[in-house]
Amino acid sequence: MRFLSPLCLLLALAMLIAGFALWSVDAPEAGIELHRARVEGDDDFREVLEAKLEQRRMARSALLFCLFGGSAMMALAAFATLGRSS
Repeated sequence: MRFLSPLCLLLALAMLIAGFALWSVDAPEAGIELHRARVEGDDDFREVLEAKLEQRRMARSALLFCLFGGSAMMALAAFATLGRSS
């Protein structure tokens, strides 16, 4: 029980570092296939590729939110369990 608070702080720090590392990487961008579909006027294929791109962008945003939110929650849990560990 006495290792719970430091473990929560360590997990909070790891999640915070992972969040900033993911944030520093560029967001997903349109690939060659999407540009080719736009130029050639293939609307069906373009819509499919744009939907996949939007899904990847939303997944990245959700992961960032979960990492930063989880880090904050773990830090709060660490301070909440600080008095109970002694």
